[in-house]
Amino acid sequence: MGNPQAGSGTVAPAATQAPRRRSIPLKPFFVAWAVLFALTTAWVFATPPSASPDEPAHIVRAASVVRGELVGTPSPAGHIVTVPRYIAESHAVTCFAFNPTVTANCAYTPSADPWESVEAPTTAGLYNPLYYAVVGLPSLVFHDASGIYAMRILSGLLTTLFAALAFAIVATMRNRRVPLLAFAVAVTPMLLFLGGSVNPSALEATATLAVFCGMLAITLSPDASRLTGRAVVVMAGAVVAVNARGLSPLWVALALVVPLLLLADRDALVALLKRRAVIVLIAVVAAGTIAAGLWTVGTNSLANAIEHPDQALSFPGIGASPLVGFQKVFIGTVGYSQGLVGLFGWLDTPAPDVVLYLWGLAIGAIVVGAVVVLRRRRLLVAWLLVAAFLLCPALVQAAYIHGGGMIWQGRYNLPLFLCLIVGLAALLGETAFVRAPYAWRRIAVIVAVGAAGAQFWAFESTLRRYAVGSNGSMRTYLFGQSAWTPPGGTWLWLALFAVLLVLAAALLLHVSAWSRSEEDDVEPVDAVPVNAVQPTEETAPAGLTPAGTGL
Repeated sequence: MGNPQAGSGTVAPAATQAPRRRSIPLKPFFVAWAVLFALTTAWVFATPPSASPDEPAHIVRAASVVRGELVGTPSPAGHIVTVPRYIAESHAVTCFAFNPTVTANCAYTPSADPWESVEAPTTAGLYNPLYYAVVGLPSLVFHDASGIYAMRILSGLLTTLFAALAFAIVATMRNRRVPLLAFAVAVTPMLLFLGGSVNPSALEATATLAVFCGMLAITLSPDASRLTGRAVVVMAGAVVAVNARGLSPLWVALALVVPLLLLADRDALVALLKRRAVIVLIAVVAAGTIAAGLWTVGTNSLANAIEHPDQALSFPGIGASPLVGFQKVFIGTVGYSQGLVGLFGWLDTPAPDVVLYLWGLAIGAIVVGAVVVLRRRRLLVAWLLVAAFLLCPALVQAAYIHGGGMIWQGRYNLPLFLCLIVGLAALLGETAFVRAPYAWRRIAVIVAVGAAGAQFWAFESTLRRYAVGSNGSMRTYLFGQSAWTPPGGTWLWLALFAVLLVLAAALLLHVSAWSRSEEDDVEPVDAVPVNAVQPTEETAPAGLTPAGTGL
């Protein structure tokens, strides 16, 4: 690809038309979406209604927003809104919350008229309404508790949509085997559990991941023919993510900015910013972020508990110094990380210890491998991802503790966790052990089989906790009359989840065997910076890496 101005970072005219390829490969996308959605749906039915963190408040919020009531009336119990009685009664079926030995068969009799409009409180009354306006739609159709399951299913559909988009984008990258396999570590049991409940946390996490993967593909594996499609995914993910929760714009900003550091020089970045798809991307993301900011500022949702303590729950630590908040969260990173892997129910049902150990081992291997193997700019980006994961939660808690107390939960860091795992794996790329066929096959089998086994154990133990209690009999759980059973029975969901995990492991092993094809090595030449020499990371001078060329 010679050029009289080689190395100047100028943009070459379109000499030839690059072969057109799908921006998002359809087969990996739909297969990943189907498998992830099926796994999430299993959690929908294996988890009793109202058995995820603050789910009744989110259920009431969704049903009120979809009926046009965006805020409600403030009260000491939360914002009061009007919803169908069966929605309001979701607060009454939490007899098992905070007590793992109590089964989910609450002594509760549904009302004779579940469709009657009544008032109900929600502690999520000031949350951004976008997620709730979509998820609440089934409550307009269903007139009984089946509407809650339908709301969960719709939430899972949206959550897994963005996870599948992220997966499909990674599948278009030239060095894709390591990050594709890393999805087995990124998609934790906690992510599937939250995706199968009425709660914006999982959608926030996967939408942020889609943004991050789109930016990684643009910088690590530049391809002009796929730029528009990647930009569309980044736009959609960013608009949805920034409007998910109050802190979401912070995670999205990191997902957008950190990958740009992989660009080697100013000329490459300027060339990228001149592309029409990128200009539209910036405009749409800016509009979505402004809309999210206007809601947050207009409702004062982030600081309402500080300024109006009579309208919010009280948390320990109010009045403490920011240093105390920072220290508690930073030092407690490992403990809080349990909420990233498996802390189910109302944070009262941890995954088995072996599951947590296996995930910790996998996470540690990825992080240590990255900081040992990577060099120069990629190492800098890796350290930035690690620092963001460790420091952002502590800084947020430090800013909040004096007026609002200790509010941080591990699951709040899911967006940065997903970006950390997939990002480090993408930076590792085709390292030496990946090019060794036998070593790579063994690693892939260990990861896929280990993740599938741990997923099943977490699912089974959580279902057992609600069926017979954490101290209940396994014999009663499997062969007797459990106090609570999910719709269709215990065996149905255990068997279905096992089959889905076997399928997911097989598919993951299949896609992780993909290596670079000849087509992947063809660089589109329409309106891209051109250099006479394409340096490798090992031979490039400081400040110039392959990620900075070919855009």
